Amino acid sequence: MPAGDVKSELRAFVRLTRAARSENERAEAQTEFTAALSHLIAEHGWRNIAAFIPTATEPPILGALADMLALGLEVAVPSSTPDGRLDWIRLAPGFEDTLAADSMGMPIPSDGEATSVDNADAVFVPAAAVDRDGNRLGWGKGFYDRFLVNLKPSVFVVAIVFDADVLVDIPTEAHDISVDAIVTERDIYNVQ
Repeated sequence: MPAGDVKSELRAFVRLTRAARSENERAEAQTEFTAALSHLIAEHGWRNIAAFIPTATEPPILGALADMLALGLEVAVPSSTPDGRLDWIRLAPGFEDTLAADSMGMPIPSDGEATSVDNADAVFVPAAAVDRDGNRLGWGKGFYDRFLVNLKPSVFVVAIVFDADVLVDIPTEAHDISVDAIVTERDIYNVQ
C-alpha cells in the first residue's frame, strides 16, 4: 500500500480514538501534559517557545501555555493562511478568553499581535502520530513541514501527542520533517 494511503488510514484511526476520549480523561491528561512540558522547559532553559492552541481533540495543553506566560516566557502560536503558510501571533495572559478560528478553522487568539519565531528555542508541534525515531505524521496539509524545513538547526522540535499515538513505525516521504522529542501525558521520549 502506498505511504499516502497508509497515512490517511492512520489519521482516520487517530481521529476516532481521540474523539472517544472522555472529558475526565482529557482533564487528567491536561495536568500530565502541563507537568511534562514544564519539566522539559526547565531542563533546557527555554525562554522563547513556538507552540499551538489545540483543537477539541488534540492534547490539552492550554494550561501549559498559560503557565508558560505566567513564568514570563515568550509564546507564539500559528495562524494558518489559505496559501499554506503559518503566520505567528504572540500570546498574552488571558488568551483563553479570546479564542477564535483562523481562515482554516484552527483556534487562535482573536486579539494577539503578529510576531516572528526566528528566535524560538523550541517549537511544540501537533501531530496525528509519531514513532520513537521521531518520524511525525501530520494532518496532511503540510503547514508544519513547510515551516519546519526552514528552522535553524539549533531549534528543538517537540511533537505533542497522546501516548496511544506513539506508534512503532510511521511511513515517511521525502518532505516529512522529524522531531527531536515527543511529549505525551505519560512520558517524554528523546529521539536519538
